[in-house]
Amino acid sequence: MKRWGTLHVGMWPNLPRQPIYAARRPRRHGARRLLVWAAWMVLAVPLGVAGWKAYQEGGPLVAHWFEVRDVSLVGARHVTRAEVLERLALRPGETLFSLTPSRLVSQLMSHPWIKEARVSRRFPGTLTVSVTERRPAAVLKTPLFRLLLDEEGRVLSVLMKGTEPGLPVLVGIDPHGLMLGEAGPRQAALSGIKVAALLGPAFQSQTEVDVGRPDRQVATVRGRRFHFAPSSVEEQWRRYQQVERAVRASGGREMSHGDIDLRYQGKVIIRERG
Repeated sequence: MKRWGTLHVGMWPNLPRQPIYAARRPRRHGARRLLVWAAWMVLAVPLGVAGWKAYQEGGPLVAHWFEVRDVSLVGARHVTRAEVLERLALRPGETLFSLTPSRLVSQLMSHPWIKEARVSRRFPGTLTVSVTERRPAAVLKTPLFRLLLDEEGRVLSVLMKGTEPGLPVLVGIDPHGLMLGEAGPRQAALSGIKVAALLGPAFQSQTEVDVGRPDRQVATVRGRRFHFAPSSVEEQWRRYQQVERAVRASGGREMSHGDIDLRYQGKVIIRERG
C-alpha cells in the first residue's frame, strides 16, 4: 500500500498563489493638515501683532543698551584718536547694529598713515579699531619743503623744519605729482628707495639718491657717487661688491672718494676725484 505524504503548497512553486488584500480605510490626512494649518494661522496673527508692539515699545531701550559709548584704538603710533574719530564720523545714537564695519574701514583707509584697518564690535557698547601703520622709508627733499615717504613711495606727511628722521634722502622728483599719486613720480620714488636700501646697510650711513634723470640714478654715500642704470639695480650692485672684494683681497687701496659707474654690462668704471 502506498503512503501519500502531506501536500504543502511550497512544494509546488508553479501553482499560482492568490494574494490576500486587507481592507483599507480611506485616507483623511488632507483634512487633518488643513485643520492644523488653520490653527497655526489663528495663533500666528495675534503673536505677530504682540511682537511688533513689543518691538515698538522696547526698541529704544534695546538701542540704548547697544549704543556705541567707546572707541578702542589698537596699533596706532602716529595716527591719533581724534583723527580716527573724525574719519569714523559716527552719528549720535549710533549702535553696534546700525553701523557697517566695511564702510568704516573704507573711511579709515583715507588716512595717509593707515596701511590696513579692521573694525570689530565688542558688546555691549565698544567699537574696536585695529590699524597697521605705514613705515617711513625715505625723505623727499625739495627746495621749499621735505616729504616723508613710506616704502611704497606714498606721501605720509610734510616734515617740520628741523626734523631729521635719519632716513635716505631722495631728490629730483616732482612733489606735487607724487602727492597726487601719479605713476611717474611714484615709480621714481620706488627706484630711489630700492637703491638706498642696497647701499645703506653696506656703508651704515645716510644715502642721497638723485632720480631726476631717466637714464640713471646717482647715489651719494660717504664721498662715493654710484651711477646706476634704471633696470637690474641688484645685479649692478653685486658686480661692484665682487670688484671691491677682489681689490681688498689683493691688498689694493680702498677708494674713499670718486665716481663709480655701473651702467655698462659687465663693467665697473671708477673715476677718482681730486
